[in-house]
Amino acid sequence: MSKLLALVTLAIAANSVAAVGPWGQCGGLNYSGSTQCDAGLNCVKLNDWYSQCQPGQNQPTTPAPTTSVPTTPIPTPTTPTTTSNPAPTGTGWVPVPSASANGLQDKLYKRGKHYFGACADPNTLNIASNVAVLQREFGQVTPENSMKWDAVERTFHRILHNFRELMYVDIDAASRGQFSFGNADTLVNWATSNGKLIRGHTLVWHSQLPGWVNNISDRATLTTVIQNHIQTVAGRYAGKLLDQILAWDVCNEIFEENGTLRNSVFNRVLGESFVTIAFQAARKADPTAVLYINDYNLDSVNSKVNGMVSLVNRVNQANPNTIDGIGTQMHLQAGMGSTSQAVLTALAAANVKEIAVTELDIVGAPSNDYTQVVRACLNTPKCVGITVWGVSDANSWRSSSTPLLFDRSYNPKAAYTAIANIL
Repeated sequence: MSKLLALVTLAIAANSVAAVGPWGQCGGLNYSGSTQCDAGLNCVKLNDWYSQCQPGQNQPTTPAPTTSVPTTPIPTPTTPTTTSNPAPTGTGWVPVPSASANGLQDKLYKRGKHYFGACADPNTLNIASNVAVLQREFGQVTPENSMKWDAVERTFHRILHNFRELMYVDIDAASRGQFSFGNADTLVNWATSNGKLIRGHTLVWHSQLPGWVNNISDRATLTTVIQNHIQTVAGRYAGKLLDQILAWDVCNEIFEENGTLRNSVFNRVLGESFVTIAFQAARKADPTAVLYINDYNLDSVNSKVNGMVSLVNRVNQANPNTIDGIGTQMHLQAGMGSTSQAVLTALAAANVKEIAVTELDIVGAPSNDYTQVVRACLNTPKCVGITVWGVSDANSWRSSSTPLLFDRSYNPKAAYTAIANIL
């Protein structure tokens, strides 16, 4: 027994230098684990927050730098200055977010919508030019990566495989229930102190998921893990932020392109019931938040849109008021804005209280496409707001396609002016 304990101790001590297996995290902001991948794998940077060990890459990619942001208490916010604008459409009362007069937020709010928002995280909140645009133009922020599962419930699976085999135990499970909120708290604190609404993103997603979750095969265990994760993350901010947490993306990207459920651990183990389990847990954790299901490629009235509407209607028929809203990400190619009205109309026909454009960017940022999306939201009563997936092309997840409203120097593009003109 003493030898076995020694092996366990040695294995845990080796955690910081052990190689990471396929699809495991190997870098990113606030990441403190190993940056070395198993033989045959390369550490590929997906974004500032997440690098992953992937097979089949020709050249290794330098992992993203790691930093540590201390967890800070959530402050008691001050009420932002409000104006006498008409009440927006949507689900109940929403605080008036703070933004400059005649900016995108102010203009869209005056047209009866809740928010014009952008994604943000500590890696962009430390850029003065980015913050200035956020403060002036946008009334809502979505954390780009800092609230995702692998960012807050830290993975602890970088243990040498031979130690695991010797011990016949799953050391991966040691990370279960171990939470770190440094970057999420930073985002929430900034948003609260600046009078911005927050869309929490995201609670159940197949990607950026710790390996130990993917390895669960028992229904009861996975149900408990989902419920605990949601209660801890959504519950952390519930009731503390003057209703600044406007909504949660509870389930994200759960569909295949043909409209069936994705082959994720959640679907494999629990079937469609994982959707209801997740939404009920989110409702319990934060009863005031609007609960969304969110996905990409809902860009034309296609099989995925039909699958989304069908699932939402089934869930809400079986358990009324489970899913409040549908989010369409709208990561578009040029020329695709023309289908946005038909899509929003189709999604709004589902049994939900509201819909939103949640991660908008368009290759090349054509003015016509952007204005078509904005007009589609204006023309759809259930559409409560628009979030663009970044402020400047300099920090976009697909920066080379220049998809955002501000260029690399934070100057407004023609698409920005076109939107402002139609509002």
